[in-house]
Amino acid sequence: MKQPFFYILFVFILSAAGLGDARKGNDAFEKGDFVEAEVLYRAALENNPDNARLYFNLGNALAKQDKVQEALDAYMEFDKLSKTDSDKALAQYNMGTLLANGEKWEPAKLHLRNALKLDPSDAEAQQNYELASSKAEEEENEQQQDQENQDQKQKEPSEYALAMKQQAEKLVSEKKYKKAYDLMQQAQKVDETVSNFKDFIERIGSVDQIDS
Repeated sequence: MKQPFFYILFVFILSAAGLGDARKGNDAFEKGDFVEAEVLYRAALENNPDNARLYFNLGNALAKQDKVQEALDAYMEFDKLSKTDSDKALAQYNMGTLLANGEKWEPAKLHLRNALKLDPSDAEAQQNYELASSKAEEEENEQQQDQENQDQKQKEPSEYALAMKQQAEKLVSEKKYKKAYDLMQQAQKVDETVSNFKDFIERIGSVDQIDS
């Protein structure tokens, strides 16, 4: 079950001249028509490509449609064009929260931490950052455990590897060290689990060299 995250749902109120589409976009957003809001914000951006807050509103409309990549791009444009730390903090917060809602914990941590650096007083950013950090740590621990389990599974010799080891031991008992060594070397090329007997292979290889 996904953890609940706060999410900034508001859009900037845009009332300057030439931003009629943006105002209509705000109305569509408030009504929950996020597809129409996206269309209208994009139309407004065609005439106002340097308006940072249009990108923020567009990002929110995209995020509500689960268009994560496009939303992140819009928030990054907002961040790039913003002049104040408070606006940049909003961009980082929304990026982090969007990523956290998608359980992308590590990048979520990064952007939520950036938001806190820009606005240390943001309690919601602090709460989301702490939760994302906790989840990222849990995920890392799970991955490490999975890797350890996988490594352990890989170390278990196959039936083929065990058969080759048994045959090599017979050759060693007959003092046919070179044949035993060559057998294990060949087996290792076709079955990686034969490497579980690395010490045995090295030992008979050393004996073979002494006898040579």
